[in-house]
Amino acid sequence: MSAYSSGKIFHHRDRIDQLKRGEQTVPLQVHLIISDLCNQDCSFCAYRMSGYTTNELFKVVHPESGEVNNNPNRKIPYEKCVEILDDCQEMGVKAIQITGGGEPSVHPDHTKIYQAVLDRGMELALVSNGVIFKPETIPLLLQATWVRFSVDAGNAESYTRIRNVSASHHDRMWKNVADLTAEKKRTGSKVTIGMGFVVTDDNWKEIEDFTVLAKKIGVDNIRISAVFQSDNEKYFDQFFDDAAELCRRTKEKHEDENFTIFNNFGERYADLVQAAPDYSFCGYQELVTYIGGDLNVYRCCVTAYNQQGMVGSLTDQRFKELWESEDKKKNFSCFDARSCDRCMFNNKNKTILYAVDKDPQHVNFI
Repeated sequence: MSAYSSGKIFHHRDRIDQLKRGEQTVPLQVHLIISDLCNQDCSFCAYRMSGYTTNELFKVVHPESGEVNNNPNRKIPYEKCVEILDDCQEMGVKAIQITGGGEPSVHPDHTKIYQAVLDRGMELALVSNGVIFKPETIPLLLQATWVRFSVDAGNAESYTRIRNVSASHHDRMWKNVADLTAEKKRTGSKVTIGMGFVVTDDNWKEIEDFTVLAKKIGVDNIRISAVFQSDNEKYFDQFFDDAAELCRRTKEKHEDENFTIFNNFGERYADLVQAAPDYSFCGYQELVTYIGGDLNVYRCCVTAYNQQGMVGSLTDQRFKELWESEDKKKNFSCFDARSCDRCMFNNKNKTILYAVDKDPQHVNFI
């Protein structure tokens, strides 16, 4: 089964049964955005680009000048992170994904937060640009379930242009990943190390070049996906077919038993260009939740940092308190998935809908 299979929900019968009975459940996974500040400035960053999120809650507007800051120096304090993780452990959350927002490693206590996840017996995953490694980073990541480094380029020139950084970022990232893969091999760690490539009109011709580099350095997999744009059909019109064919050929040529290529480009594109969901129940929000660097809880990454996705704030309450509150229950019960223009999680939502169906048809005709 693919690591991205929506069928993973069937391994959690307790959650399915709770949803079938209309009961309150707890997330299987929490995405914890420990920092909204980033050390890079990617041209396609979802949280800083109009059309993906409105940025109404991500950006900071200066009260006097009106100047907009789309890279706010906003972090969840270490003590608050520990409080959230304590609640997650008590509630029965299985996994914590440290992600952005911004870049997790910009947080001064990021490795302490990784350790706090592991100390509480929850699985750890990390999405990072891989530029900042402390001496303790590699030993901690070797204990994670998976890590994925965002690259999105097939050479140093494109990397620095797309991410608006110096070449030293490119070199440090590849060295850090090489060191991690080498240590994984030496220690026999089970961590899955991956790299990500978001396809844009600026980099799609480098898909195979990136793949060759990633395979050579020894990562376990790469994920290829489509950039989220406000007018996706129009945006991809000029190059979609060529990019999709290059993805197919690259997978056919370079994938083997030790190197997996998750070609999510076409699937992600289909989600991006479709109309609003044709179902009202959003099961995804019941099983995965997002805690932003602004200490707001959001129903998913697509609606993060805007009012549509707002579930509540942790500024003056604990996560467990919010999750079990009547306000949160009302928020979820009143939310209609058809209010979303599009959904990145259609396949997962439809699988959850089938799983909780109380009267599925023809179940014995498999």
